[in-house]
Amino acid sequence: MTAYSYSRRLNWSECDPGGIVFFPNYARWAVDGLNEMLHSDGYMPNRKLADGSTEGIPCVEFNMRFLDAPELYAMVSHQISVQRVGTTSFTVRHLFLGEGRSFAEALDTRVWAVHGEHGLRKSSMPPEVLAILNARKEPESTE
Repeated sequence: MTAYSYSRRLNWSECDPGGIVFFPNYARWAVDGLNEMLHSDGYMPNRKLADGSTEGIPCVEFNMRFLDAPELYAMVSHQISVQRVGTTSFTVRHLFLGEGRSFAEALDTRVWAVHGEHGLRKSSMPPEVLAILNARKEPESTE
C-alpha cells in the first residue's frame, strides 16, 4: 500500500471563472482527504477517548505551490503520500492533478494531539495510526 488517491469534481463554488481554485479549498481538500485516508484504512480520527478527551491531527505547517489551473467541472485527482513519520507528528504530500497536468502540491505537517480538560496537548500516535502511515510512506530514494 502506498499513496491514497481519490477524485472529485471541481465545482463552481470552489473556483473563479478561469478555473483558479480558491486557496482555502485546497487546504480543506487536504484535511478532508487525510481524514478519508485514515477512515479508509480503518481508523476513525477525531474520536472521543475513554476519559472524554478528543484526539485529532492539527496542522502545524502547510506549504503550497500552485502549478496550473483546472477547467471548471474537471475531475481533480487528490493523491496523498506520507513523506515522514515520527512518534508525535507526520508529514504528507498532497498532489492535485488531472487533465494530464499537475494543478498544485502541498507539504502538510500534522501533530497527533489530544484535546481535553487541560487544553490541547501533543501526544504519541497510536500504534494503529503509525502502522497506517508507515504502510503509506513513500519508498526512500536510492539516488
